Amino acid sequence: MIHLHEKRYEYLEEINEGVVRQIPANRAAVRPTVLDVGCGSGAMAEAVRQKGYEVWGLEENEEAAGRAARRLDCVLRLNLHDYPAVRTALGERKFDYLIFSDVLEHVYDPFSVLREYLGFVRSGGRVVISVPNALVWTNRASFLFGRFEYADTGVMDRTHIRWFTFRSAKRLVRAAGCTLEKVDYTPFFVRAALPLIKKLLRSGPVGNRRQLIDSPAYKAYMRTVYPLEYIAGFWLKSWFGFRIILVGVKDPA
Repeated sequence: MIHLHEKRYEYLEEINEGVVRQIPANRAAVRPTVLDVGCGSGAMAEAVRQKGYEVWGLEENEEAAGRAARRLDCVLRLNLHDYPAVRTALGERKFDYLIFSDVLEHVYDPFSVLREYLGFVRSGGRVVISVPNALVWTNRASFLFGRFEYADTGVMDRTHIRWFTFRSAKRLVRAAGCTLEKVDYTPFFVRAALPLIKKLLRSGPVGNRRQLIDSPAYKAYMRTVYPLEYIAGFWLKSWFGFRIILVGVKDPA
């Protein structure tokens, strides 16, 4: 039996570096605005805010929204599909950046969700999307040997509803009304061992959800190993990419 919605792991925060790197540091006095849909506890959105942005988050989960509210400029505790409530809360506000970081794979109709939220982006504004790569090398190997198994986290997360390749993700962004500006990725070499690393961390003190990203080992990895991984897999993103990262510019109405 596949227990699709059974929680079997303690959530540890991560920062989607592939998304954060797409948003340049802001040096101007006026802070551009960002809407992070499905912001979770706000760890990644906080990293964007620290680059000089006014960041709003949208998150349904009460506990996660509470943590995010302490990190961001504003958090709306709403279901992302409750469009009337979101429209009421945002009014006429238009954002410079719209972020969907590992969210669209959890919804039944990613196209409709993306189209709806592009309405909150100014003309010429940008949408940054991150979705897992269904054809990462570990999946290819599993498929080759006839295995399709769900997992607690990662590309095969049991809560994923939709699956994306680089080709289908690019097609989604263009169809929704954006000009594709950039295609990027996050590598999947050391990260392939992340489930094991999380298990080791969970054997220690509980309650510190930042114990991974705050650890000296993680910081050293991001500073020295990650850049080498990124270079090594760049020309074969469809094989060695864990996340597909896309930047689209909203077309004029």
